[in-house]
Amino acid sequence: MSTMVYPREEKLEKLSQEEIISNTKLVIQGLEALKNEHNSILHSLLETIKCLKKDEEANLVHEKSNLLRKSVEMIELGLGEAQVMMALSNHLNAVESEKQKLRAQVRRLCQENQWLRDELANTQQKLQRPSSA
Repeated sequence: MSTMVYPREEKLEKLSQEEIISNTKLVIQGLEALKNEHNSILHSLLETIKCLKKDEEANLVHEKSNLLRKSVEMIELGLGEAQVMMALSNHLNAVESEKQKLRAQVRRLCQENQWLRDELANTQQKLQRPSSA
């Protein structure tokens, strides 16, 4: 069983959202290639099992195929998680875009509201002045 080695905390750098998404896309491509390779090896192992007659050899191939199946499952899990990250990023970008649009709309409405107040004040002043005609 392999162990994951993590870099020291002080060496961690902050990645931007674009860098994370770019890295995730690269990981997805790598995982897809690895998954295809594992499935190809698994298929050839299963074909080998059909040809083997000795129990000892067949058991070894079965063990290898089980390990490959577990590996493929882990790869698919990683792919699923990466796809969820991509979907979440897309959703967050859409929400941020909508938020910016709404803020711009609020600014425009505030400006329009102020203009209408000014127009109302001017009109009220004109009506309150005695006509000098």
